[in-house]
Amino acid sequence: MYLYRMEVLSDQGKLVVITAAEDEEKAFHAVDEHVERHFLAMPEIREVTLLEKKRLTPGVAYVIETGL
Repeated sequence: MYLYRMEVLSDQGKLVVITAAEDEEKAFHAVDEHVERHFLAMPEIREVTLLEKKRLTPGVAYVIETGL
């Protein structure tokens, strides 16, 4: 199992989605599902980019920088 950090560009702006999945195909599918559940109306997804992939082990984490 892996932890994936994905960037989604949509008509609602840029999103970062972090999901656990067995492979990249399942990770991309999970991103679509999570974005759909997050919004009342499904936004138009323009691009999904895999930024990082880490083996899922105790203590694994991502640090996400936000603008100041």
